[in-house]
Amino acid sequence: MDIQRIPVQGTARRWFLWIVALIFAVILLGGVVTHYLRENLDITTPGWRALSAAASLLYADGEANLWAWASGLLLAGIGLSLGAVGLTARNEGGVGAPYFVLAAVAVELSADEIAQLHEKLAKFDLDTRFTFAWLSVGVPLAILAGLLVLWVARTIGRQLRRRLIVAGAIFLLGAVGFEAMGGIVVGGRLDDLSRGSLPYHLLVGIEEGLEVTGALLALSAALSALSIERTVAGVLVRTRLSRTGDTSNSAPSGAQPAGG
Repeated sequence: MDIQRIPVQGTARRWFLWIVALIFAVILLGGVVTHYLRENLDITTPGWRALSAAASLLYADGEANLWAWASGLLLAGIGLSLGAVGLTARNEGGVGAPYFVLAAVAVELSADEIAQLHEKLAKFDLDTRFTFAWLSVGVPLAILAGLLVLWVARTIGRQLRRRLIVAGAIFLLGAVGFEAMGGIVVGGRLDDLSRGSLPYHLLVGIEEGLEVTGALLALSAALSALSIERTVAGVLVRTRLSRTGDTSNSAPSGAQPAGG
């Protein structure tokens, strides 16, 4: 079979991920700086209105803005990539269900990022006063979800599993660990005055930076598990797991071309 490897892998994939990382870094830094200045400058300062508009658009601790949309899109991309791995693994004679479960988790995280669903957990506050209210319920739920994901991930390819575990740990360190630290700094208060300090803004930057780093590592792991090639019959999508022996749930057979 005449096979030509499509340059969506290797160097092209790394360039794509680095560009995405750079875009997130610019948005994150711009949001933190503009929001800090907005909260600590007098509203009569020249350019304050433009500063305020930029902060509302970019600040990672805000809602329904560019950062939330971009983060949600990144997490949805992880879900799409893991879903593709699952479909391909099933076509090769393996089991796709674990990848579909992980894809569903990524999609749920995407919805949470865009709609701020975790904030609704504050309604079930267990009288937490030292940090954000939602964490009193969110932390136990995150632990349970993490254990479930680990149990599901035990049946996927070893290398992919290790990379996803590292990515997930980094993501949770930001989403739960540094979120809790930020809540401690402001005493769990949600008003703009308490959230205007430099320490809080630095913690927001670290928290969101860790979340994006974890998400990018997960996306890189999922994309690296796929091989896309062009043949005379069409586009051939295969998993790299079967060809490296890095699989614990499949007995691969020849993959079928995606199109003629």
